[in-house]
Amino acid sequence: MMKTKSQIEENVASALVGQGYELVDLIIQNQGSKKLLQFFVDKAAGGLTLKDCEILTDKIDSVLTMESLIDGAYILEVSSPGINRVLKKPEHFKRFIGERAKITLKQAVENRANFTGLIDLADDDKIVLKDGMNTFTFKYEDIKKANLDPVTEF
Repeated sequence: MMKTKSQIEENVASALVGQGYELVDLIIQNQGSKKLLQFFVDKAAGGLTLKDCEILTDKIDSVLTMESLIDGAYILEVSSPGINRVLKKPEHFKRFIGERAKITLKQAVENRANFTGLIDLADDDKIVLKDGMNTFTFKYEDIKKANLDPVTEF
C-alpha cells in the first residue's frame, strides 16, 4: 500500500538533510497507470546542479524502494524549486525576507485572497508582507499557497 504524501516527504527529507539538501516540495500525480512523483529539492550552498539532480534521483529512488513507500510503477522527477519556488515553512519565509512573494489565503480578507509584496518580516507564527502602500500580516495557518514572485527583466 502506498504511503501518504507526508510519510513520503518525511522519509525522503530525513534521508537528504544530512547531505546538505532540503526537500522543498513534493507533487504526486497520476500518469496513466503510474504515479508521477516530482521532488523539488534545494541546496543552500550554490543551489542545485544537474549533477545534484542525478545523485538525488538515485538516492530518492533507493529510499522509495527500501522503505516500500510506493506501490507499483512510478516516474521519478527531481529538480530545483526554480525562481518561483514554493514557500511552505517559516524557515522558507525567513530565508527570503526582502524578496517579493505572492500569497493566496485560504479565506478572503476584505474580499481579497491574493496578495503580492515584499516579505518584510517572518517569525515562527506569521509573515508581514508590504506591497508599497499597505502592510499585511498573515498567520501561516491561514495561507493556502505561497511562492516567490521575483520581477524578471529581459
